Amino acid sequence: MSQLIGTYPFTIDAYLTDFRGKATLPQMSSFILQVATKHAEERGFGYSAMTAQKKAWVLSRLVIEMFEYPQNDALIQVRTWVTGINKLFTERCVSFETPEGRRFGFARTIWAAIDMETRRPTHLTELDGLARYVCDEPVPIEGVRKIQPLKTTEPVGKFTVRYSDIDINGHLNSMKYIEHFIDMFDMDLFRHKDIYRFEIGYTNEAHFGSALRLYRQEESEGIYVLEMRKEDTLISSARVYWK
Repeated sequence: MSQLIGTYPFTIDAYLTDFRGKATLPQMSSFILQVATKHAEERGFGYSAMTAQKKAWVLSRLVIEMFEYPQNDALIQVRTWVTGINKLFTERCVSFETPEGRRFGFARTIWAAIDMETRRPTHLTELDGLARYVCDEPVPIEGVRKIQPLKTTEPVGKFTVRYSDIDINGHLNSMKYIEHFIDMFDMDLFRHKDIYRFEIGYTNEAHFGSALRLYRQEESEGIYVLEMRKEDTLISSARVYWK
């Protein structure tokens, strides 16, 4: 089991925290990408192996639940493992823990692999080595639920994709979506509440110079649906749960 699951230590440095001294949702989400990258690279299906095959991993969906957010200077460990694989997608799970093993958050992620030239999905069952690392370790949170399209036509924000928004695959960085989404909320909300669950689906790529608009609608008390669009094309949608 230890070979299947990767465990990685992190420190919550001051520059990673918000005005409350807590780690931010984008920062906790970035740990997910870091451990996914390390775990895959160490087991032979990471960036180096994929690049040699002219393929790249892309994040398709992510859900994260945080029971609490670690404070400045906290030492944490992040564990990750692969829970399933089919022709087009693989699921990877994550747990956030104290050094003593107390779990304070979980995540589920869905990944696809694309051909770097055609940008089309590739068959994961043909990827050598991945199937050997599928693990049945449970994770006690639901996956991403279906997010219905918003009907609103009035954006509440907009931005243009710039250099610092772009990742190694040449499109909008997965964490930048999350940053722009949660920046749609007023500062006062963060003074009194936390995001305890965040779901996001990555539908289309956005590239340098893309002019994107942001939309928000309250689905029920404390739950909001968010969208990012390029003209009439949906780029990403998310659901945020506050408490």
